This record gives sequence, structure tokens and C-alpha cells, in this order.
Amino acid sequence: MVSSVFSTTEQKKVLRPLLAEMLKQRKKGKTLVVGIQGGQGTGKTTLVTFLQQELTKKGYKVQSFSIDDFYKPLKERQRLQKKYRDNPFYQISRGMPGTHRVNYLHETLRNIKAGKDFEIPIFDKSLHQAQGDVVNKTIKVHGRQDFVLFEGWCLGLPVVSLAELEKICTKNRINIRQLDPTLAYSKVVLEHTKEYQPLRKFIDLMVMLTPDSSVLHKQWRSQQEQELKQRTGKGMTKKEIERFVELFLPLTYVCYEKIHPDITIYIDKNHTFYRMKTIFL
Repeated sequence: MVSSVFSTTEQKKVLRPLLAEMLKQRKKGKTLVVGIQGGQGTGKTTLVTFLQQELTKKGYKVQSFSIDDFYKPLKERQRLQKKYRDNPFYQISRGMPGTHRVNYLHETLRNIKAGKDFEIPIFDKSLHQAQGDVVNKTIKVHGRQDFVLFEGWCLGLPVVSLAELEKICTKNRINIRQLDPTLAYSKVVLEHTKEYQPLRKFIDLMVMLTPDSSVLHKQWRSQQEQELKQRTGKGMTKKEIERFVELFLPLTYVCYEKIHPDITIYIDKNHTFYRMKTIFL
């Protein structure tokens, strides 16, 4: 059971109050879409699994999915890599704005809010030497759900200028000029963020998972990759993980700085959820 992953203190101080707020915000006959945003390794999937289990036990209809489920097929992402062959943000296999099937996701969220049937695609991250690919199956969901838990590192990602991006990176000790000396590559990434803006209106309750330090992302992502290797025998190397996380940090901290979540959960170096802050108090 996922509940055993969280300590009694975490459940009392953070998770039970979070569940109570979710139940309070739900309106009868409507679907409450809860966005779970947080950087690499913060525990989004673990939290979603816990919430889904608890809400299901209470008799609610609950479905969950990740923005990762909506990655483009490998061939489409390879075309993107070729188009931006010198851009380091697009030489990693997936994750950056532009690598998701945004129109498909938009349609799915629209159907969810309307109480219609919908399908969740399946993306296998272990395929093609961990580059990942879409598989020829979907998860079919029927009827209106009481809760939909939607998680991803870039949920609610805003449009920012290059100057704002660099200012946020400097504040959080992220050396973006080492990754991108002229910021020309970052400019391309920021252009792609525009297509994600219509998604925000479908999220009724935004929950952000915020770590105490940016260095924790590499540590936690490494742990995730080890677990993937144990399950599938495939995954990224340590060097690949470090590079992967470094390229995500600039926009991750744009999210932390610029998104205004309804609920913020703070995480310490031991991966303990130690505090919840809400705008509803």
C-alpha cells in the first residue's frame, strides 16, 4: 500500500488536510481536476497513487494520468531533434515543451470536464534505450469522474521572457549561461511554451510540490531511474541523468517562481512532506 510510504506525521500534517481540501472543493455533478506540479523526483506519482487509493476507498470515481502519457511518438521527437540539432534542450529524448501531443491532451481534458468518455494513451519510457515511445494501447475511461488527478513537471507552465528566465535562474543558482551561452536555445524553448497555455483553464485545483533545494532533483531522479532499471533492466546512466535534470531546472524554477498554486507542499532533503500551505485559509 502506498499509504505506508508516507509517515504518520506526513499524513497528519499534509496528506489528510490535502484530501479534506479536495473534498471541500469538489462540487456535486462536476469533475474536480487536480493538477499535481513539481520538478524531477519530487514524488508526484507517489502522491497521486495515495490520493487515488484514499478517494476510491471513500467511494468516489477517480482517474489519474500524467502529462508524460501524452509524449509524441519517437519518430516525431526525432524530427524535433533534427530540426534543433544544435539545441541541447532538444537533444534529450523527451520532456521539453514541444515534445507533447498538446492537442490530444486538450481534447482529453475537454472531454473530462464535460463528463464524457475519454482515453489515456500509454507511453513506455523504457523502449529504445530509454528514449521511450507510444504503445498501441490506451486506457479507456467511461463516464463522469468525481476526481481526475493530473500530474506533470510543467503543469501551468507560464510564458516568460528571456530576461525573466535568466533572472529566475540567477536567483536559484542555476547557471543557464553554461548550458546556453547566448540564450538562443532557451528562446526556442520559450516559444514552445505558448501552446501549453490553454491547458491551465482545465485545472480546478493546483498543487505544487516544492523541494528545499535544487540539488535534490538529481538525487531523486537518480533513485527513480534505479527503480526503473530494477523493473525493466533499462534506464539512463548517471551521466545521462545529470544532464537530463540540468536541462529541466531552468523551466522547473520558472514554474516554482511564477505559478500561483492553490496548495503548496514543502519537501525536505529526506523526501519528507513536512508542510502544506493553502490559499483557502
